[in-house]
Amino acid sequence: MVDIPGWILVIPILAFLVFFHELGHFATAKKFGIKVTEFGFGFPPRIWGIQRGETLYSINLIPIGGFVKMVGEEDPTELRSFARQSVTRRAIVLLAGPIMNLVIPILIFSVILALPHDKLIGTVTIGGVAPGSPAKVAGLLPGDAILSVNGVGVNNHADMVQEVRKYRGKQTSLSIRRVSATGMIGFSPDSSYVETITLIPRKDPPKLKVVENVIDPSSEVSVSDARSYDINASVGDTLTQGSVGVLIGTSNAKFVKDRLPIWGAIPASLNRILDVVRFTFSSIRGWLSGGENPGLTGPIGIAQVTGEVAKVGISPILELTALISISLAIVNILPIPALDGGRLMFVIIEGIRGGKRISSQVEGIIHMTGFGVLIGLILLMSYFDILRILSGGRFFE
Repeated sequence: MVDIPGWILVIPILAFLVFFHELGHFATAKKFGIKVTEFGFGFPPRIWGIQRGETLYSINLIPIGGFVKMVGEEDPTELRSFARQSVTRRAIVLLAGPIMNLVIPILIFSVILALPHDKLIGTVTIGGVAPGSPAKVAGLLPGDAILSVNGVGVNNHADMVQEVRKYRGKQTSLSIRRVSATGMIGFSPDSSYVETITLIPRKDPPKLKVVENVIDPSSEVSVSDARSYDINASVGDTLTQGSVGVLIGTSNAKFVKDRLPIWGAIPASLNRILDVVRFTFSSIRGWLSGGENPGLTGPIGIAQVTGEVAKVGISPILELTALISISLAIVNILPIPALDGGRLMFVIIEGIRGGKRISSQVEGIIHMTGFGVLIGLILLMSYFDILRILSGGRFFE
């Protein structure tokens, strides 16, 4: 039996997502009577095609991607050209692709949540508190159990991380259960109490060098203080902290079967997508301000991620597909020349100017330049992806 590497799944995943993206453009263009000369799956050279009316439906050799050829995408001289349509219709056609990339994760997450699935539940417990962190300042202690974040209950450490991400830079209330001093031997409900701790999770947590003697507190931490947070910390290490500055885990953990009714699964999937979008833009803002790379990667990196996730199971692959689809929607809606968002920007500018267009020559040059820059960025990200793979690094460390 042939052992197929997991990373190869990236090909059908991307082909599926891009096909449905282009299907959104195609369906809305047809609806508005725009002349579509070709709807292609994959990129040329063409392998097979069939003519139906005025449109050629083709299958092409390079299986990642697809395209929709509309008449007059920048030239309004032909009656049924794309450029001749109203601002509203062109905006709808351009937005239809990213919208399709949001519909797919709604379906995927809804199915996952509606079907019986394993859910980890337990008590979110603090194992360490970083020196100088919001948690330390607020008085959180190792052994504290976190019950809720701003009133939302957390059943495991992943829930905790997801909730805290929403409130970075904002005042946040944590409901904690703390064992009293007299109840340290043998826990019972009578030996604990619940209180509320208020803190502000950091947008850009520091990375401190572990040293014997601290000279610059903004970039260094003593080895003794570091070990109060991470017992394995050694001189020369870098102490990496999260937004709150706690090491957390799920104690008394167990898996239970869970499922949501479909009328609950759809809103839950929408909330999950909103969380991903909020986290993405927040991470990008932090990165542009000098923070960590939020995980930007090229096609090679996506293939590596797919290979790592494929080892876990089908459900994680479906969730990864949903996340990639959300990413495609976000990237395509940004005002980047050559992408849907860049083209939409010109349509909006035309609407603001009362129908006065920017010349097709200027728009074409801007899109071509943007496309060149985009290809350059993809090549640069792929270069770093290759370096990481050659050095034995994993995407999920």
